[in-house]
Amino acid sequence: MAKYLLVAAMVAFIAGGAAFAADKDLRQTVSIDKANPSVEEVDAALFPKRLAELKTECAQMEKAGLRCQSVIPKSSLDTIQVTFARGSAILNDEAKEFLRTVGAALKLKTGVWKSLAIEGHTDATGTEAFNRRLSKSRADSAKSFLEAEFGLSNIETMGRSSDNLRDADDPTSGLNRRVEFVPNW
Repeated sequence: MAKYLLVAAMVAFIAGGAAFAADKDLRQTVSIDKANPSVEEVDAALFPKRLAELKTECAQMEKAGLRCQSVIPKSSLDTIQVTFARGSAILNDEAKEFLRTVGAALKLKTGVWKSLAIEGHTDATGTEAFNRRLSKSRADSAKSFLEAEFGLSNIETMGRSSDNLRDADDPTSGLNRRVEFVPNW
């Protein structure tokens, strides 16, 4: 009886989480826009406590023979600390400093995350083909830096072009020329 009540409570908890997971693209994006965030702040953005709780509940449900993976959104970190000059994929000093914080946060959680996707973005200037290549190059720059500085592996990159403008009111804004980090954990 107690096991049945525990399973029923977990189902209710996860069902409540379904609305939480209904975010765009089943992703909870946290933005860090302040200069020099701590490793702990980046860690909390990459691995939000609420999602960790959902994953724990999901694991308990799976032990009881239920499935719930589809209701847990991915987490992602978006920041204005890693932006690029128009037409460039070169990391500036501010971007490198932020990436060092990201690398340190990822090293803290080496047993938690399985892979990391880095998505590159562009503003709305340029052709779709050019922006797709440029956004991929931006993600590749961040990946190369993290691999070289921290020995991290299992990082994939993708170019999103101008598909997801951060500043849609100003499609040419430098805020749109960025990378986003999506850990698989």
